[in-house]
Amino acid sequence: MFSPTIWLAAGVLLLLYNLNERRKRAKLPPGPPRLPLIGNLHQAPKDAPWVTFSKWIEEYGPLVSVDFGGTNVILIGDFDTARDLMDKRANIYSSRPRMVMGGELTCRGMHIMLRPFGEEFLLHQRLEATVISPRASGCYTPLQDLESKVLLKNLLSTNDFPKQYERFSASIVYALVYGFRIETGEEWQLLTAHEVLKNFTYAGQVGAWIVDAIPALEYLPTPLKPWKKVADRFFMIENDLHMTNLNDALNRKSWNWSKDFMNSKEKKELSDTEVAWDLGILCDAGVETTNVTLQHFTLACCAYPDWISKAQTELDSIVGPDRLPTVEDLEKLPYIQAVVEENFRWRHIVPSGIPHATTQDDFYKGFWIPKGSTIIPCFLSMRTDGKLFDAPWEFRPERWIGKQQQVNNWGYGRRVCPGRFIARNSVAIAIARLLWAFNIKPKNGKKPLIEENVFTTGFVSAPKPFDVVFEPRSAQHRKVVEESFDATEKDVSVLLDDVRKRQVAVGLNPRA
Repeated sequence: MFSPTIWLAAGVLLLLYNLNERRKRAKLPPGPPRLPLIGNLHQAPKDAPWVTFSKWIEEYGPLVSVDFGGTNVILIGDFDTARDLMDKRANIYSSRPRMVMGGELTCRGMHIMLRPFGEEFLLHQRLEATVISPRASGCYTPLQDLESKVLLKNLLSTNDFPKQYERFSASIVYALVYGFRIETGEEWQLLTAHEVLKNFTYAGQVGAWIVDAIPALEYLPTPLKPWKKVADRFFMIENDLHMTNLNDALNRKSWNWSKDFMNSKEKKELSDTEVAWDLGILCDAGVETTNVTLQHFTLACCAYPDWISKAQTELDSIVGPDRLPTVEDLEKLPYIQAVVEENFRWRHIVPSGIPHATTQDDFYKGFWIPKGSTIIPCFLSMRTDGKLFDAPWEFRPERWIGKQQQVNNWGYGRRVCPGRFIARNSVAIAIARLLWAFNIKPKNGKKPLIEENVFTTGFVSAPKPFDVVFEPRSAQHRKVVEESFDATEKDVSVLLDDVRKRQVAVGLNPRA
């Protein structure tokens, strides 16, 4: 039996703990009620977290605080708050939450998306900046021209649009990064990249690994760390992929990003492995983001088709029936640009946003945001804000006629998507040409009902499988697609040499 003194001391300590917790919570933004010790852990969503986050934002306001078992999480639910904190105070809000299993063990700290903000992260950013700047990105149109023509040609004989969108997206970035094309979508490099993504998603599962909750367990002897064997296997698969791709790229004839990075001044401070991982992550990210964005576009064509006739009327007026739209045409196609903009708004590929982390305490509108907080910009809430967008679930390109592009499609602060200029250009030319060439319709003739359950619930949220028909608008449109494909240059070395010449012409200095 414990003595009365011990019981009294324990009671006093518990009282002080509760008072301290109440004092801290009084300074935090509002949020759902918490339980002692575990906070809101019992309410943590397992799938589609953006749905739960949006409900809390609707109930408690644009800045919400929750506690997932000791991890303070701040949800941001409107554009103004996100800009105020994540853009204007980027020096505080640009780090990442710690991921022991997914980041430190599986990737051994080399995944640039997961690197904490600091000088090392900035070094890697400088390495990449030369090839993904707006000027450099505008030089990659020969590849986007070819691959969008291949996309149209393939869709004449198949309605398997997810596979064709992936091949289109992958071939552009694999050509740039490694100097070779993805011609079938069955290349071993792409199939292994699928395995790597599956492994990374598994390793990054919230709550799946005890070492994420108790990092000190990593100091246990190896036989007592079963997760370590899993992480080592995942690392070897990904590392072998990135290193093989890098070495193969260095032996190819033409200029590519791999050669460019290896000749940079930043390379002097980096190992070959670090460079290989940077290239690999850029490549993998470029494939999935563009692919899923185009799948969202296709779903919008089926669910809200009324706008399509306006887009095709504009294309017919400016381009006509005898040639494909070109990159140069895009600036003369305001309705097509509005379609692209609405597509980015209508469904973000990462609805719950990519988490940031604070590097010091901050105060905003009287609320305390502690150092080490996980910051989640909930894109779903921002894009379905009824105060900004009438009928936000509907696809209405007219919202953007005469308006500027959204500045927040690609993230915030120093963590903004590095390949955003390339991605936008790829999506824009693909959408223009798809609308010019095809009538895109649901196979059964019925408009799909757009609800949250038609999308997948993973980190990247894509439409669940649905059947679509890509019907050539006329025999003339079919003929132009076929002839354009036959006439275009397909030798990737020739195209990459053209890219390099374009870079020099706009005042850039390729490093290889």
